[in-house]
Amino acid sequence: MPAPLTHVYLSPHLDDAVLSCGGSMRRQARAGGRVVVVSVCAGDPPSGVLSEFAQELHARWTEEAARPLPAHMTASRRAEDLAALDQLGAEAIHFTVPEAIYRTDPGTRRNLYPTEKAIFGELHPSEQALARRTAQRLSDVLRGIPRHWVYAPLALGHHVDHLLTRQAAEAAGGVHAYYEDYPYVEKVDRAGLGTAPVTSTPLGREMRSEVAPVAEDDLQAKVKAIAAYASQISTFWKDVETMETAVRAFAASTGGERLWRVV
Repeated sequence: MPAPLTHVYLSPHLDDAVLSCGGSMRRQARAGGRVVVVSVCAGDPPSGVLSEFAQELHARWTEEAARPLPAHMTASRRAEDLAALDQLGAEAIHFTVPEAIYRTDPGTRRNLYPTEKAIFGELHPSEQALARRTAQRLSDVLRGIPRHWVYAPLALGHHVDHLLTRQAAEAAGGVHAYYEDYPYVEKVDRAGLGTAPVTSTPLGREMRSEVAPVAEDDLQAKVKAIAAYASQISTFWKDVETMETAVRAFAASTGGERLWRVV
């Protein structure tokens, strides 16, 4: 008897896959499938002084009077991820790549992405080796899963960590479908994303848009899972109630969660 199918979602950060595909994850888990979320940029930051930008983010991410140590903040976010995935019946694999806001040039030790503008720019040339290592780590993980489908981010919004994750996924090979990075997709969608393929895939393969309907109980679980990322709510919304309203409205407008399947 063949091994059960495993759905492997690649998440640039400790929340992206749930934000984008949480309803599908829960549906797949309830149907008896195995769901695994691989968070790529889930590692502790290197020692040293944080950039002013990273310090500002830490100050926003915590309600504590004193800013936490970088490693403590990342550990807290990994704990949030475990709580979120538990809501959906999914498993977690945390890679050790630090987020872009922590990464430095191997030669100069200067921050590679010291501003908000920088993290939505291009992947720094010095990080091609990191992309190759991440692809190799992903290949090692996938070899241990007999039957699997891989879901990678489209990298809508052009965040460098999303670009890194997509590049590593394509280098590792075998991407089954790409998911739309929520909530970045909301801005792109106004330009007509739903009417045509967004970009090409390796080897020139085409993509076909598919919408996975999300039942109410799965949508409720998705909202609870997103709320578990308490430190990140303020990144996109005023509060949890605003988040739920936005998530429900987007699901209603798209019919659920939209994927671009490789054909």
